[in-house]
Amino acid sequence: MEITTSEKGESSRANYPEPIREFTEEERNNIKKQVTIYAGEAGKLKEEAQRGSTSCIYRVLPQLKESNGDSLYEPNKVSIGPYYYKLRNEKFKMAEDCKKKCFGSLLVKTTDQDMQINTYMSCLQRISKLEEKIRKCYSEELEVAGIEFLQMMVVDACFIIEIIEIFRFMNIDVKYRESHLGALAWMVPYFYRDFLLLENQIPFFVLEEIYALIHNIPVEESTIPLRLDALRFFKNGMKGYFFIRREIRAMDGVPVSHLLDLVRRSLIPFNIGPRRVGFVRSPFIHCISKLQLAGIKVSPVRADSFREVKFKKGVLEMPNIAVDDLTRCLLLNCVAFEQCQQRSGGSFSVYATFLHGLVNTKEDIEYLSERKVIDNYLTDDSELAGFINRAGKDLVLDYYDGVYVMGELFMDVDRHYRNRWKWKWASFEREYIDKPWLLLSAVGGILLVVATSVQAVMAILNFKYKNC
Repeated sequence: MEITTSEKGESSRANYPEPIREFTEEERNNIKKQVTIYAGEAGKLKEEAQRGSTSCIYRVLPQLKESNGDSLYEPNKVSIGPYYYKLRNEKFKMAEDCKKKCFGSLLVKTTDQDMQINTYMSCLQRISKLEEKIRKCYSEELEVAGIEFLQMMVVDACFIIEIIEIFRFMNIDVKYRESHLGALAWMVPYFYRDFLLLENQIPFFVLEEIYALIHNIPVEESTIPLRLDALRFFKNGMKGYFFIRREIRAMDGVPVSHLLDLVRRSLIPFNIGPRRVGFVRSPFIHCISKLQLAGIKVSPVRADSFREVKFKKGVLEMPNIAVDDLTRCLLLNCVAFEQCQQRSGGSFSVYATFLHGLVNTKEDIEYLSERKVIDNYLTDDSELAGFINRAGKDLVLDYYDGVYVMGELFMDVDRHYRNRWKWKWASFEREYIDKPWLLLSAVGGILLVVATSVQAVMAILNFKYKNC
């Protein structure tokens, strides 16, 4: 057997080529099928990437539902859009009857049946032209198709617009009370909640198109009045909600994806955004019980949004936030939207992370309640603490080159917390300044020592001068 040796001293067999695997006909056919499958998957990946650039209505991520439970992401009374369409005649039958009444009330505003038919057909035709664009707004393929899809969008849009216009003010207009639609008032608290669920949305441009058609105005003129009416409607259901008209006017050029996105954007101040703060490893803040040990206090402030949190001279200034079932659903669904759509900015995700760090136990909630920063409308402080701990858990935050929302706040609080002199002064405050009797005792003791020292010095000097 001939063996050759390489320059490195390694031996290799000559005249022995590597064996080549021979495939049977069956194996070749199987490989061909697999290549076809893989190529198809690559095509699906491309489609998903294209869909991801246009999607704005998503299924909530499984890990969020696992942490917070399904109930805070799923509708209770009314299904909007295609995701829960199959359950309409079962779980949501009562709401479906309400939709028919609202849509019927809209059609019979004119007594001419031909006009009623034309109105319905005009709505269907308008949505038909937008069908492809509408479908691209959803993160997954929809089973609802054909005329059924068009009817679903038209009836849902008309229902939302009618409910918003009827109940946008606390006192129902006389004309609506006379039309018997005011009888739906008992369901409005459920509508507040269900209209703000991520999985329960239709694109906002659909509402604009139908609103313009109903009111016989150009689509461009429907944007501001529809947004104002919608925010007035949700304001009625929110405790401590700050509604700023000038900011809604400023949002005129800002694209809004759906009702949830409209409310989310209205709660984000335009004068607050990501700031370059240098390198930050991760947004982290200690719980309020530990921050107190470093002398950090919490103070309530008036602000346009509960997102306007500031840190000044050892004081964490926080606007009041009232937490009830609606606020809880709003926060979780805003976070779910931002987790799916990274280009959304992540303001609520960072705020949830901030609260998650700030609150560890029910004692932290008690302190924040005493400071009038949090109004708890849930069962008890333990429930609220548990909700906050779950809401901000393991969130992905927008963070590019040291820039993210509230980054400066996290850094300033952490810098104060790590200052040892702040701890010593805080300890002194707790021991003496916060307990006047101890402070008086300490001052009395110091004065006694000083007086005794002065007396001793005077005695020594007196003795010295006597001996001179």
